[in-house]
Amino acid sequence: MQSFGEMVKKGKTAGNKEGQGHAADAEATLGPRANKMPPRAKPKSAAERKKDRIDGITKTVYPAFLGVLAGFACFYSAGTISTLPWHFVMVVIILLTYLIQKVTYPFMKIDVAGFHAKDWFYVEFMAIDLWLVTWTLLLN
Repeated sequence: MQSFGEMVKKGKTAGNKEGQGHAADAEATLGPRANKMPPRAKPKSAAERKKDRIDGITKTVYPAFLGVLAGFACFYSAGTISTLPWHFVMVVIILLTYLIQKVTYPFMKIDVAGFHAKDWFYVEFMAIDLWLVTWTLLLN
């Protein structure tokens, strides 16, 4: 008779027979994929991590700069913009900052083809947020 510690090491519990441990129960209920782990991503080198960090900073600072620039542009062209509805101005700013970023990121050696919807939403949110903040501060 085995002690409880020996049974745990072998993957059995007191009520299970030989070879019917927790892994066998999981495989019986979930199939052969139950014990497989997802493949791990290859670790990045120091140069890749540094480039990713610089790209991330660029993807944050550049839309912020565009948003501040758009805020100043709206403030100094207030005579023209005051006749337009605010949501139309916002859509124009979104389209302009999107097109400017889509054209200029390749010159900054940032892979635009690798952008997903989440990435575009992030950079556009930064631009629009800083546009609204800048314009509001200048109007006060």
